[in-house]
This record gives sequence, C-alpha cells and structure tokens, in this order.
Amino acid sequence: MSAELSTLLPFIVGAAVLVGVALLLLLPPLFRGGRKQAAVPADADAGQAQTALVVLREQLADLEAEHATGRMDEATYRRSRDELERRALDEGEAGTTTLVTAPSRYWAAVVAIGVPVVAAAVYLILGNPAGLDPRQIAGEQQFDPQQIAGMVNTLAERMEKEPDNVEGWSMLARSYVVLEDYAKAAAAYAHVAERVKDDPDLLADWADVVAARDRSVAGEAEQIAKRALELDPGHPKSRLLAGTAAYQRGDYAGASAHWERILATVPPGDPVIASLLEGINEARAKGGLPPLSAPAAPAAPAAAASQGGGELSVSGRLALAPTLADKVKADDVVFVFVRGEAGGAPLAALRFTAGELPRDFSFSGVPRMAGDSPVPATITLAARVAKSGSVSGGPGDLEGRMDGLASNASGVALVIDQVRE
Repeated sequence: MSAELSTLLPFIVGAAVLVGVALLLLLPPLFRGGRKQAAVPADADAGQAQTALVVLREQLADLEAEHATGRMDEATYRRSRDELERRALDEGEAGTTTLVTAPSRYWAAVVAIGVPVVAAAVYLILGNPAGLDPRQIAGEQQFDPQQIAGMVNTLAERMEKEPDNVEGWSMLARSYVVLEDYAKAAAAYAHVAERVKDDPDLLADWADVVAARDRSVAGEAEQIAKRALELDPGHPKSRLLAGTAAYQRGDYAGASAHWERILATVPPGDPVIASLLEGINEARAKGGLPPLSAPAAPAAPAAAASQGGGELSVSGRLALAPTLADKVKADDVVFVFVRGEAGGAPLAALRFTAGELPRDFSFSGVPRMAGDSPVPATITLAARVAKSGSVSGGPGDLEGRMDGLASNASGVALVIDQVRE
C-alpha cells in the first residue's frame, strides 16, 4: 500500500462508517413497510353510530337545561353527563380509521443509493478535496514571504471591520514589525493606543516602532516614551528610549541621567551592566562629567553559601536587545531557564515565543525539573531564542545570561543580547 493511500485510508474508512450508520437508521423502517392511512368503514355500523351520536347530543342538551333551571342537583347532573360522554366515545369508535401497512422498498432503494451520492457531492462542492492530497498538505506547512504578506493583508482587511478588536490590532502591528513595514506598524499601534490609555508596555512598543520608522528617537517617539514614563516612571524600555532621544539631541547629561536610573535597578553581576555603563560613560564624557564605575556585587553570606536557597521564585522582565530585533521571527521559541552556578541540568524552565517579548516572567510555582533537590543559594538565569527549536542550543541562537542571582530575586531585567557562535 502506498504512503499516500495509507494517509487517505483513515478518512475514507471514517466517512464510510458514518454513511453506514446513517443508512442503518433510515433503511429498516422503510423495508418493514410505510404506514398508509386508509379509512375502513362498516356501512351499517357507521350509519348507526352517526344516529346514536345525534341522539346523545340531544340528551346532553336536555341535561344541561334541567341543570340550569334547578330541577336537577349537581351530583346527579355530573353523573349523568359523564355517562353520556362515555357512550359518545363508544359510539364514535364505529367511524375510526384503521392503519394498513404497505411496503416502501422503492424509497428504501432510493435512500440507499442517494445518501452516499449526496454526501460525496456535498463534500466536493463545500469541502476541501485537495486537503486529502498528502503532497498538497505537505506543501502548506511552509509559507514564502508573499504568502505571509497576503495573510497580513487579510488580517488588515478584517481589522478594518473590527475597529475595537484590540488584540487583533496588536497582532497586526506586530505582524507589520516582522515584515519591517514600520509605517503601517506605527499606524496600527496608534489605533490601539486610542483605545488603551494606560499601558506603558504598549506605548513603549509604539515608540520603538516610530523610532524605527523615523530613524530617530528624538521627536514623536520621544513624546510617546514620555507618556509611558508618566504611567510608570521605572519602565526600563521607555527610560532607555528617552535617554537615547536626549543623546541624539545633544543632551548628554540628560541621557546619562535616564540610563543611570535603569542601572540602579539592574541586579549586581548582570552582564547588561557592562554595556549600559559603557553608554552612560560615553554620554558623561561628552557632557563633561566624570565616569561612573560598576556597582560592586555584595558578598554572599557564608550561611547562604552553605545552605540551599529555599524556594525558587526568581522573577523579572525578559527583553530582546533592539540590535537583534531583525534576527528573530514572532514564532521563534524562547526558553528561560535557571541553573545552579556550578552548572548542570536546568532546575526549571519557561517557554515563550519571540512575539511575546518583552514580557514579565516568574518561576514561582513552576514545576522543578530536578525533583526535590535543594535550590542553590545563588543561581544563573539564562534565556535563549532557539532558532533550531531545541532547548539544548546551537550556533545562531540568541542568548542572554545573568549570574550570581538569589533564588528569590525579583525585578530582574534579563536581556537577550548575544549571538551564539
């Protein structure tokens, strides 16, 4: 049996079973015979019954008159009326029609042939016969850029009819970002922002897209970022954009001030400190300010080093460095995992997609991959955009890492900012 036939066989068998069940329900009554209604009167008896019914109606009228004038008490009236009604029913049976059965094999044959034929015709007209072709199905698993653009255009047409569908418009904006059509992405984000007034994440994403469209953060993108900071003064992406806008305008002290506020929230030992500090000191140098040094990492207490760290509840926010945005697709798999500082298998892991970034994460309540083994006092937190789809990683994957974290650290800012060689 060929591979294609093996693929089609379950569908064909299932369809045949369903048609067979339908025929089993329809055919037996037809072969047993269809009931035809035919009146079978007995001439003499029928005539007598009609006469008797006339007499009984006259008696009932007399009974009603006697009761109405008070010449008959209630009990006698009811008993007499019931007797007359019983006799009327008995006499009425003389004219009852009887049911005679006659075979309906012609209709049984029509149904037996017609049901499968009609079912096949309906599927050919309304169904998707090409979907039964394995080669056709296999060809639909991958989409070229033209097909992706077509799907995005279809989504855009649908959203024009659903102006209040916030999720749909957000998806459309992210889709335009993937296509690098930043003008349409900015317009879609603006549409969402008109309906969602208090979401700093949305405003930051909108500002980022406007900056990509204008090739500058100074201007409209900066104003949008400031709106986000009014809602959340500690919002890191908005603060980063505001600092970049100040730097582009030549306000180096202002840029440094924005970025220093971000630096104050980054846990000691975070790899992002080096790149952030480099930008801060470059701005300070141009602004005539003395350089900053990296914050010192606090020494771990001896007791904590010798004992387990207790509950694993590290939490924070995961983001993708803007310089790597063009290297990911919205459906790329992103793993976030925790290891002990000594290495080894992950203690726990989370799975997202790149289209969700930036997003908050928390390992509180996440099932442990290492069973009931104790949590180390300090851990390593890492994230990987697995271009190969494998958690084990490979060349071309995008990664970010933070060492020396407490197992219950909160407010961690993890950035994917490296390409694995």
